[in-house]
Amino acid sequence: MAKVLNSLLSTIMIFLLTFTWAYYCIKNVTWALALSATVSVCACYLLWKSLSKWDDGKRLKKQQKKAIADFAEYLKFGEDNASLFEDMLKYYGFEVFKTDYDSLDAVKNGVKSYAVIHFEQDALSKDALRNAVVDAKRRKAEKLYVFTCKADQPLQKLANAHIPTSFIDAKNTYQLFEQCDKLPAVKIKSRAKSSFVAKYALCKQRFGWYLGSCLFLTAVSIVSYFPWYTLAWATVMFALALYSLLNKKYNIIETRVKLD
Repeated sequence: MAKVLNSLLSTIMIFLLTFTWAYYCIKNVTWALALSATVSVCACYLLWKSLSKWDDGKRLKKQQKKAIADFAEYLKFGEDNASLFEDMLKYYGFEVFKTDYDSLDAVKNGVKSYAVIHFEQDALSKDALRNAVVDAKRRKAEKLYVFTCKADQPLQKLANAHIPTSFIDAKNTYQLFEQCDKLPAVKIKSRAKSSFVAKYALCKQRFGWYLGSCLFLTAVSIVSYFPWYTLAWATVMFALALYSLLNKKYNIIETRVKLD
C-alpha cells in the first residue's frame, strides 16, 4: 500500500511541477498539459519499477545471499567445524560423536549416520565424495550427510547408488544454523558509517516532508514575484523527496534473515 501511495503522490507532484515549468516556458495550457501528462506517465512507470526493487522479498534475498556467502567462507577456513556442527545437530535431536575436525557420527531414532563437512572448495569433487562414502561404510553408517557449498546432480546420484545420502548445500546449512540460533559470529568487512544528520535527512521517513515543501513552493510560485526562483527550489525539494525515497545508502534494512 505504501508503494502505491508513494508512487501516486510522486506522479501527481511530477505532473504539477512539469505543468508549471512548461506553462512558464511555452505559455500554452494545452501543450503544457500534454507534456506533463506524458512525463507523468513515464515517471510513474519508472517509479513503480524502482520501488518494486525495494520489496522485502528482494531485499532479504540480497541480504541472505551475502550472509550465506560469508558463512560458507567462514566454514572454508574453520579450524574445528565439527564442534560447530555438533551443537547444531544436537538441537535437531541427534546424538553426536565427533570423529575429527570435519566429520561426526550422528545417531537419531536408532539410525546411525555419518556427517561430513566439506567446504574446502566451492563445489564438491568426485574424490572428496568417494572418500566420504568409503568412510561412512567403514564406520557402518546407514546414512551419509554431506555438508558442502554445492554438489552436482551426477555426484548426488553416484553417492546414493552406494549409500543413502543427503546433500546439504551452503544455503540449507545456513538455514539449519539460523533456525536453531546457533550461527557463528562471522566477521564481515565494516562499511563506512553514514553521519547521523545524513541518515536523518535523507531517509525514507523524510519523503513526505520534502514532498509537502515541494507542493507548497509550487503553489507559492503561482503568486510569487519570483516564480522561477521559487519553482527552482520546489524542484530541488522534489529531487530530495525522490532521493530519500529511493536511495539505499540511507535506507538500510535492519532485519533478521529469514529462510523457508
